[in-house]
Amino acid sequence: RVLSVSSLTKIAAPGLRLGWVEAPPALLRRIASRGYLSSGGGVAPFVSEVACELLEAEQDEVVAGLAETYRGSARALCAALRAEPGLFRVETEPLGGFFCWVRLPEGVDATELLPVAERHGVLFLPGARCAPGAAEPFRHHVRLCFAFETEAAMGEGVRRLAAAVREVQRRAA
Repeated sequence: RVLSVSSLTKIAAPGLRLGWVEAPPALLRRIASRGYLSSGGGVAPFVSEVACELLEAEQDEVVAGLAETYRGSARALCAALRAEPGLFRVETEPLGGFFCWVRLPEGVDATELLPVAERHGVLFLPGARCAPGAAEPFRHHVRLCFAFETEAAMGEGVRRLAAAVREVQRRAA
């Protein structure tokens, strides 16, 4: 009754929504017998083909290229955040992964900021959503993804987020 569920999202790219299940054969047969797996054409045929090409390609080169791209985007994001003094504090410079944790100014609640930021064209995950049951310490934090956008887009995204923060601060004053 033990199974493992994995995906190519972290290996290849965010948004590559293709995964697999490792389990005992009897459990795999039960999963495979579900109608959506035998509906003709399979699950996500295009993404499946992309995954096959990736797995047959030089994976080390692909992963190294993605890691370099993400490093550049992370650096660009952190630099743009630091260029807005008093608004953002980068908690830890990302050394990997897809996200950067950022502290907002005192008095700016991330959950309340989100709809304002969305109107400015920016999305993020409020820190409190990452800590169910212990949300209070993360009220003033946001988790920003640097892997989805280009390095060049980081500055504009931070400028928009800064405008949203200033709007929330003005309302509270």
